Parts: sequence; C-alpha cells; structure tokens
Amino acid sequence: MQPAGVIATVAALLAANGTYSVLECVCRHMDKSSELSAGEYVLQRCYCHHPFLSPAFTTCERLEQPPPTWSAAQRLADRIWDSGLPPPPAGGAEEGGGCAGALAQLRRLTWDESVELIEEVDCRIADDCIDSRCVPRLNNMVWNMTTLQTDDLRHHILSQSVHAVQRITRATIGRVNCEWWRPVQFEWRDKPELQAQAAVYRERLSSYWWDLAQLLSLGATHFSQLLVPIAFERMGNHASDQQLHGWIKDMERVKDMLRTKLTGWLQDLQFASKQVEHYEMEEDKDGPGDLILRRPLLSERLLRYQPWSLSFDDDFSALCKERQPEASQMFSLADELYVLYRVSWYTTAEYIDSVYEDDIKIADEEWQLEDRSHDTLSVDTDCVQLLVNALDHPTCPLEDLPLEAVKQREQCREQLWDDVVQRSPHIPVTSYLAYTQRVNVNLCLLAWMAVNSYGICQDVPFSMIQSVHDARCYFDSPDDQSCLQSNATDAICSVSRAILLLKCRDFSSFKASDNCTHLYYPFQSFPVAFTKSIRILYQKLTEETLNYKNSLTNATLKYKDFKIDSLKPLEMSFILVNIIFRFSTAGVYMYLPQLRNLPGKILLSFQITCTVQILCSEVVYRMAGVPDLPTAVLIDSALTLLSCIWLNSFCYHMYSCVRHLRLPNQLLPAEVSQLFRREMLCVFIPWSIVCVAAVALEKTSKHYLIHSRIVVLAGISVSVAFNLVCLGLIGYMYLRNRCSMRQLEIVDNKKFASKKQYLFMSVKAIILSGIGIIIRIGFHQAQGIAQLVYYIHLATMVQGPVLFVCFVCNGTTLPLLKNRTLLWWDPTNIPAGLELCSAAERNLARRNNEQSPFSESSL
Repeated sequence: MQPAGVIATVAALLAANGTYSVLECVCRHMDKSSELSAGEYVLQRCYCHHPFLSPAFTTCERLEQPPPTWSAAQRLADRIWDSGLPPPPAGGAEEGGGCAGALAQLRRLTWDESVELIEEVDCRIADDCIDSRCVPRLNNMVWNMTTLQTDDLRHHILSQSVHAVQRITRATIGRVNCEWWRPVQFEWRDKPELQAQAAVYRERLSSYWWDLAQLLSLGATHFSQLLVPIAFERMGNHASDQQLHGWIKDMERVKDMLRTKLTGWLQDLQFASKQVEHYEMEEDKDGPGDLILRRPLLSERLLRYQPWSLSFDDDFSALCKERQPEASQMFSLADELYVLYRVSWYTTAEYIDSVYEDDIKIADEEWQLEDRSHDTLSVDTDCVQLLVNALDHPTCPLEDLPLEAVKQREQCREQLWDDVVQRSPHIPVTSYLAYTQRVNVNLCLLAWMAVNSYGICQDVPFSMIQSVHDARCYFDSPDDQSCLQSNATDAICSVSRAILLLKCRDFSSFKASDNCTHLYYPFQSFPVAFTKSIRILYQKLTEETLNYKNSLTNATLKYKDFKIDSLKPLEMSFILVNIIFRFSTAGVYMYLPQLRNLPGKILLSFQITCTVQILCSEVVYRMAGVPDLPTAVLIDSALTLLSCIWLNSFCYHMYSCVRHLRLPNQLLPAEVSQLFRREMLCVFIPWSIVCVAAVALEKTSKHYLIHSRIVVLAGISVSVAFNLVCLGLIGYMYLRNRCSMRQLEIVDNKKFASKKQYLFMSVKAIILSGIGIIIRIGFHQAQGIAQLVYYIHLATMVQGPVLFVCFVCNGTTLPLLKNRTLLWWDPTNIPAGLELCSAAERNLARRNNEQSPFSESSL
C-alpha cells in the first residue's frame, strides 16, 4: 500500500465512531506501555501530551515572577488534564474495536509517516469539533443542591465538562497546527498573480479566525460550566442546606460575570474574521521579492489589549466577605479559569503571525490621533455623582441591585454618551445650581470612571475591536454616529475602553514590551520545545497597579461632594439668616418715607429680586424639588441678571445726580413715580431680550446649552462693566472737583469722611458694582473643587446681613429708623430735636394762615 493510503487508513481508524473516542483510547494504551513505536511516540507527544501553556515572563532587564494567579491557573490546568475522574463512555472505542486496530496500524508507521498522520489528525479533529461532534453543546446549566450533593451525578457532569475542555483545547491546538502544516505558498511573478494569492490568503485567514471563534464559543460554555462543581469540591461541600442555597446563587452570579468577560473574547474573534477582507498585500519596494501585509487598525492585533487577568479577587473579595465568607475563593477560581483561557487564546492569535513571518512583513495601520489625556468635557453631574458614589461606596456584585438602580445606570450610560457626543468642552456656570447640573471632567478620567470594576459598565462585554471601531467612528465621524456598532446604551462603555487603552497615556495601565516576553507554544507537531519572543502588552502588576488605581481613585473623589452633608445645618442657618435680613432691609425701605425716593425704590426692587431668587433656588427647588433642575437653573440665572440690571439703573441714577447737581429729594412725588416707571421699562427690556434668547437656545436643543449660558454670562458681564464705568465716572468727577477747589484756594478743615465711612462706602461700591457676582461665578468655574465652590456658596448667604448693615445701619438711615420706631411705641414721647422742629414749623404755618383784623380793617 502507498504511504498516502496508509495514512488515510490509520486516520480513518482513529476517526471511527467519533475521532475523540478512539484517540483517547489509544492515548490510554500508550500511557500504560513502556515501549513505543515511532507512530505511537509521535502521537503521544503531539496529541496526548498536556495541551495547556506554561507562561513565563521575562523583561529586557530581569526575570519577573508570574503573579500568584498564573501559578494557580497552571495548577488548575494540571488538575483538569490529569483529572482522576472516570472518562465518559467511549462510544464504540472498546478495547477490541477500532482502538485495537488503530494501535496495530500505528506500530507499522515510520517517522515520516507518523508526522504526516499528525498533520491529518490535526486538521480532522478541529473540523469535527467545530461541527459539534467532539463535545455536546451544553446549555447554560443551572446547578442546584440535588446535582451538587449527589456525588455520582456531579462527578459525571464534571467529567463531561473536563473532557470537553480537553477536547476543545486539543481541537484548538489542532486548528493552529493545521494552519502551520498547510500554509499558503507565495510563489508569484506579476501583480495579478500576487493579488490572486493574496485573496486565497485572506480567505484562509478569515476561515482560521472564524474557526477559532467557533471553538471559543464552545470553550466559553464548558470553561464557565467547570466553575461551580470545582468550587463546590474546593469549598462548598461542608455547608448546610441553607448556606448551600445562598452559596449556589452566589456562584451562579460569579459564573455570569465570567461569561460576560469571555463573551467579549468571542465578539473579538468574530470581528477579526470579518476584518481580514480589508487586508492588503503588496510588494516591498525596499526589498524586491518581499511581501508586505498591510493590516487595518481593526485587526487581531487588538486582542493583546484584552486584560491578562480579572480583578474580581482584588476588587470584590473584601466587599463580599460579609455576605459570603468564601467570596475570595470564588473570585480566585474565576480568575484562574480566565487566565487559563486568556493565555491559550492569546497565543493562538500570536502564533498565526509566526507561521508567515518568513514570507510576509506585517505593517499595521496606526491611529493618527493625538493624546487625549488633557481633554475635558462638560457632562451631567448626576451621572458623575453616580460614578463617584460607586467608587466611594462600592457594592458587592453578588447582591441583586434594585431595579431602580439598574435603570439609573442605563440612563446614566445614555446620558453620558449624549454628553460625549455633544463634545462641549466647557459650559459657563452662572449659578450654584448650574454648578450642580454640569461639571467639567477630564475625558480620560471619565472613561476610567465608567469602565473600572466598580463602574456602570460591569454587564457590558469587553470587545476590544468593537471598542476601537466605535471610538474611531466617534473621533473620525463626529457628525455621523450611524457607524457605531454598539447601541446607545453601551456606546459610552465601548468608546471609553478604547480611549483609555489607546489615547490616554497618563491613564493607561498597560505597558508595552518589545521582544522581552517569552511564551512556550505547544503547537509544534514535534516533541521539541518551541520558544519565541513576541511583542506583548501586559497589565502592571501588584504594588504598581494598586498605586495606579489609588491615584485614579483620588482624582475621581474630588468630584465627590457637590453638597457637603455635614455642613447642611450650617447652610440652612445661613439661608434663613440671609432671607430674614433681606426682608428686613426691604421692610425698612418701604417703611421710611425718606427712603421712598427714586434711588430707594430702585434698591427696593433690587432687594425684592434677590429675595425671590433665594426663595426660588434655595427654598422651593432645594427643599421642595420643583421645578426640574434645568428650569431652576434658568430661573436662577435670569434673576441674577435682573439684579445686576437693577444695579445698572441705580448706578446710572447716581451718576446723573452728581453730574446735574440735583439731589433725589428735590424731585416731586409725581416726578419720582414717572421716572421710576421709565427706569422699570429700561430694566425689563434688555432683561427680557437676554432671557428669551437664553430660553430659546436651551429649549431648542441640548447642543445649544453652552450658547444659552454664554448669552446669560455675557449679559451679566456687560451689566457689571456698566456699573464699573458709572462708578468710575463718579469717582473721576469727585477728584476733578476736589482739584478745582484746591486751585481756587478753597480750604476746609473738615474731612470728607471718617475711616468708618470710607469702609462703608467701599463695601457699598463693591455691592453696587456687582463685582461680588462676578467673583462668585468665577469661583464656580473652578470645576473639580467641589468643597471650595460649596464654601463660596455659603459665603454668598451672608449678603443679606451685609446689605442690612451697609444700607440701614448708617448715620442717616439708622437715626430715622430709631426715631420712627420710638414714635411707634410711644407717640407722646417726641425726641428733643424733632419737638423743636415741629413747634417751629407749626408756628410758621399758623402765622402764614392767620389774617390780622387790623389789617383787614385798614385795607
């Protein structure tokens, strides 16, 4: 018989009644045999040997010890492979059946024929497993107390899963080896022939990734299926029935978390198979005869950004210890399974490059986008507060979140994505309420806050290729978001992961190591260790990782308190005092007739506006919760602008009085009323224009939110500038008149004012100018310093007492208020000065009204 016929016959025998049944029977016989033929020896070393990897890290400077999780994963791999559990029924591979015939044929093969047989077996077992003939397709089995506590049933199911994992791993190795055995041969003379071979290569490569995705899908099911029974044998077999019920529920939750991570791998491999069609091949101009494979940004090279290990144990063990004392062991086992899976699938991705490295030079597309570590965005503070609270007070993932909390997370993801799409770098803050509505956050920090272990993206699979696709869509096509592969709810998670890993140098937790990492490949069909230096990205470990996480946590917690709970009683007290003194100042101006002139009415309008603003923002909204926050911000900003315009009217009236040398008390009551109506018209016309423009912009679209705030802020700034001009002109006229008096040698020994009066006038000038409002708004722009802004907010609540002291407790108003108050208590007790003045006035009036009888008679 020809060698090819011999190989086909042996392969057919091995495939009799199911490839794996016969092969496993052959492997068991060879393990018991002390002397092996060439065919048996090659089959044992290349198929029956341990299929898992033994990763060993080295850097350019020194050897690094693998973290404990890696060592535990290797021990778990040894246990899975060397499991003493009885194998499932052979299904036709009895000792006297196909197994014996296959052994007989193996002993006749030469070394060369044995190698050819391995080539045939490698390709056959991968195809059979992909066609679901190697393992049954299990549903996501839910373990219960009966199946776990029944040893025979649990061992049977565990045995099936263990052997399924073994077969899937062998099939994976076989698929990779099959590609190594039968690579595309590049022999070409002209460009059309090269392109034809390139098309064949792309088809083969696409098929390779699709097959791996199919195997990964099988592996994800069976790997996660191992979690519960192995965990039960480690830790759960001594629990009571009540404890076991909760233990099973918690383990199912851990299994779901693990499946979510593995689902991201599956999506990546599926995307990788679809992206191969975009690969281009050309001749290297610098090396005639050499080929260059140009891979797009979206290719399997992005798989290296998948995390090397989970952070379940580090992040959640302490959180869940109270609920589940064995939480640390649960999460550690999940980490071990993931590491075992991660190493296996990463090497399959890297190995395909090594197959063609002698024939093809790979050139990957680089993403031409600058570092984004210092970009800022304006986002919703409710979402930021949710992210900060999740980091400051993380919850155990084994606990069921309330439905309201789940909906809140989904709404937050949608809101954040909407904010990110708007790309508003900074929205001016015109009030403290506006500060609690929008906050400027560093883009990279926001991405980390969303996708960290405690964030709002725990239930979204981590698909790196999809994330980069979405991020590229976001940056390269800002006006067309239809290119996104993620839905609106998950888009912020997808884009944030890509931004954090690729475009945030100051925030990235991944290191690049070129030709400094060695991994052992068991894919070669010869019993020779194969070691290759590869480029790898691995996560910073141990103390460096913890310090890195702590730095990000500290950077996040500065957004923690937009309101400080411990100061809430003090805040309420300040607000109450402010309201009382503002009402008192307004009452004095309404009570005293001397203050009912034009300046007094303008200041009274200013006080009423400020009081209404406090009642709306600090009482109605903060305590009653109505209206909604955006509307409350509009009302608060509009009243801030109105108070500034009232000050414009007052300052202009002061300037007019000084210029025309006409005191306010010289106006008749009818003239005062007419002028005040005209002042109201001048105040409300510009105020209405600005407010209508701001409301129209904000209510038209969220994209115009920044424009509406700019309109209001510009109005406030122009108003304050007008006040400063008027006060400056008044000061200039005073200095000019004083200089003129000195030139005329008019000297007076009396001082213009005392130090106390100078202080009062200075404070009044600052209040009337509105500089305090600009300073307050300026502090509100200091985003990220929540406590400082809160303190400034508290400081603004003392405006009421300051206004009362400056405008009521002075040498003119206070005596009048005192005398009027005394008269109200005792009308007969007239002060001495007032009594004399009143008697003189009465005598003068009587003399003017009396007519002398002598005069009349004389006339």
